[in-house]
Amino acid sequence: MRAYFTKIIDGYSILIPGSADKPSPEKDEVLIKVKATGLNRGGFIVGGVMHGKQDKPSGTEASGEIISVGSKVKGYKPGDNIMGRVLGTKSGSFAEYALLKEYQIMPIPYGYTWEQAAAIPVSFLAAYDAVITYGKLSKDQTMLITSISSAIGVSALQIGKILGAKVIGTSTSSQKIDQLRNIGMDFGILTPEEDLTKKIMEFSKNGLNLIVNCLGGSVFEASIDSLTFKGIIVSVGYMDGIDKASIDLRKIHAQRISVHGVSNAFVQKEDIISTVNGFKEKILPHLGENKFKPIIDKVFDFDDIDNGRKYMMNNSQIGKIVIKL
Repeated sequence: MRAYFTKIIDGYSILIPGSADKPSPEKDEVLIKVKATGLNRGGFIVGGVMHGKQDKPSGTEASGEIISVGSKVKGYKPGDNIMGRVLGTKSGSFAEYALLKEYQIMPIPYGYTWEQAAAIPVSFLAAYDAVITYGKLSKDQTMLITSISSAIGVSALQIGKILGAKVIGTSTSSQKIDQLRNIGMDFGILTPEEDLTKKIMEFSKNGLNLIVNCLGGSVFEASIDSLTFKGIIVSVGYMDGIDKASIDLRKIHAQRISVHGVSNAFVQKEDIISTVNGFKEKILPHLGENKFKPIIDKVFDFDDIDNGRKYMMNNSQIGKIVIKL
């Protein structure tokens, strides 16, 4: 089968075409014919944990049609249309066929295209963990999302609005801020901002309940200063390339602030099952033909996948970059 593999050249990850054997499902897996797959920045960070290998196609999520099922899989059959992450299997989603563990499978919302379905699994599940599992956001609370135009940022925005929360977002683009206001963002901040904490407080007088930090270390200190008592900050990325920041331990101590990270580096099966099941129960019913939908910036053909990677790494998108097969 046709597939794409990650190769590091001159310190950068690129995708190169190749071929691989069509995988066969283990007893707890299904094999799908991949119809679409999503691009994720984490998969291209050199030294990261989500790269494909020389003998394993890259890619972490897909939508597609089930071709065959393992002996212990219940509730799914050939012909079913599904979406999910391929993590935990011996396959990757940048290929004509891929494997999914049964506990990673999610039904596709009614009326969705293959491309819309492929835009959900990684970004929305990461956002679910950031906003709900660790962020504990609830109705009428206020959340800040830094670099809100990223795929996880937009997904977190939509989850926040489903919960009935107020959402502040930061972006380096005034055009992106205007567009995101149209899909529910309550207040936008153009960055870099000289006094980010002061700007945040213009909207949130009593401080923030939750910060989902997609940007990184450059805004960490200002973010901490913006939290209310028992506020929470969740780190999901470092698009600014800054992975270190100072922490005022006295403030963490006095304000009872919680700091969490969301990554698939060492996540356990039990945590994955909890996240997937929680998402299917609390958020997935709100995604549908006439409801919330993932924001897709651009769709690339399979043979143009590396140009899709280049486009994503230039930080010009709002939402997800999707590849169709």
